[in-house]
Amino acid sequence: MSAFWENLAVAYRPAAFSRRKQVPLRLFVVLVLAALAIAKPGLEFVLTWSGLYVVAQVAEVLALNHFLKSANPRRIVALNLTADIALAVVFGWLAIPVWATGTPVGAAGAILLLSGSIVTALMGAQGCLAAFAAAVTPHVSYLVVTPLVSGAVHDPIWPFFLAGVGLFCLTLSMVFLWSQRTLAAERAARQAAEAQTAAKSAFIAMVSHELRTPINAILNGAEALERDKSGASLIADAGAMMRTLLNDLLDLSKIEAGRMGVEIVDHDLRALVGDTVGFWRTAAESKGVCLVLNGAEDLPQWVRGDPMRVRQVLNNLLSNAIKFTAEGAVTVGVRVDNQPPRMVSIEVRDTGPGLGEDQIERLFSPYEQAGTDTARSFGGTGLGLSISRDLARLMGGELSAANAEDGGARFTLRLPAPPGAEPPTPTPDEALEARSEAPLILVVDDHDINRRALRQMLEAFGARVETAEDALTALAMAERQVFDAVLMDVRMPGVDGLEATRRLRASRGNRATPVIAVTGAVSPEEVAACREAGMTGWVEKPVNAKDLYAALFG
Repeated sequence: MSAFWENLAVAYRPAAFSRRKQVPLRLFVVLVLAALAIAKPGLEFVLTWSGLYVVAQVAEVLALNHFLKSANPRRIVALNLTADIALAVVFGWLAIPVWATGTPVGAAGAILLLSGSIVTALMGAQGCLAAFAAAVTPHVSYLVVTPLVSGAVHDPIWPFFLAGVGLFCLTLSMVFLWSQRTLAAERAARQAAEAQTAAKSAFIAMVSHELRTPINAILNGAEALERDKSGASLIADAGAMMRTLLNDLLDLSKIEAGRMGVEIVDHDLRALVGDTVGFWRTAAESKGVCLVLNGAEDLPQWVRGDPMRVRQVLNNLLSNAIKFTAEGAVTVGVRVDNQPPRMVSIEVRDTGPGLGEDQIERLFSPYEQAGTDTARSFGGTGLGLSISRDLARLMGGELSAANAEDGGARFTLRLPAPPGAEPPTPTPDEALEARSEAPLILVVDDHDINRRALRQMLEAFGARVETAEDALTALAMAERQVFDAVLMDVRMPGVDGLEATRRLRASRGNRATPVIAVTGAVSPEEVAACREAGMTGWVEKPVNAKDLYAALFG
């Protein structure tokens, strides 16, 4: 029984706030009726009724305030419902003497008085059935009783009046049910939005904390380089960590904006899975965890799909499995369903602590990890699994999670694997081999750090490098010198990279020079804009040396 009163108190609370807000409106109505009674002789009973109503209204306000301030409102919710009934009984009583005036206008006025009060009660109930019933039942009773006490029982229209009251009650019930569903949906949406906002706030705080680690490492590594040249690996590891965090944030923003796309190319799925598992074997062995791949020989070799995104999902699953496995093994199992359309299932199973039912529900939600202890113990943004599921669905597949029968967690990635073609064997670039001197590359970027970083990478490739801090300077340099390639920042103040490329294509010396876009935005629309401007390739910021080399010499 205590649970009943507890639930009733929770449901009544919105109604309590709403009814308290309606008090000025009710008192205004009573004041208007009292003023009319003073101005019109024969309506002195309205003044008496007004006094009784004010007393009942004060009692209800006191009850509402007591309920809203109480630490244990379930004990007094019945008192509030009683006050609501009493207020409705007092207000509705006025319909009887008004109808009894014996005029058609009096009867109509009584019905309008009761109907208006019923509508007000419907609005004040806020979807709470108990509050609605307490406030409306007396008024509906008055609708039936008032004609009887006023001598209308022998009226031949009486049965039709009763039928009208019944239809009115039916309509009233339907409107209440509709408002109840609408309000419930609105509250659920508000709670979900508040929970999402709270989760995002926690996520931002967590990302801020995560970024402090690589930033601290970079600063300490830089100091070490100044002292004894021993901080290079520390800076490299910190940069890789920050790149991972940034990529997660960029991928999430693209997915939420509906701008994430996948590429469809022919690739070697068998080699992809084998190489990815091999990449993580060292990390597993360093923890004393055995990493096993079963069934790779059954995989089709050449398929069509997005190898980069498949590798990204597998990397995330293997990283998580090794992270959460203190001892035992991580097993990657592969199955192929050759029934059209051909599907490939890649299962990653670990011997870690497993997953609770509530954790499984939250695993694929953005901004959430398996729990607060997970964030403290293992770090990370908590975005990897959410992004991985979205990527799997973009590729026409699915990613699911469950507990393994013998303990640990099991993640299953299912992807379509349409047949692909083996690409032709690439021939050596004779022009590049015959080159007698290092290629000359122009770097165009408005940020000095970016120019220095790209220069360092390119010189490591054996290239000669010229730099320009804006598009106009670059175009002027292109008038005097023919370059082997141009790395063009897309977003620059003044003349941007797209316009600079269009002007370069209209020039004489560098009309056919490859222009590689260097940009942090690689959505399909932005890539299409780069191609339309005349760019021949692109690399994504932060720039990876392998990607840069592939764009220039691949």
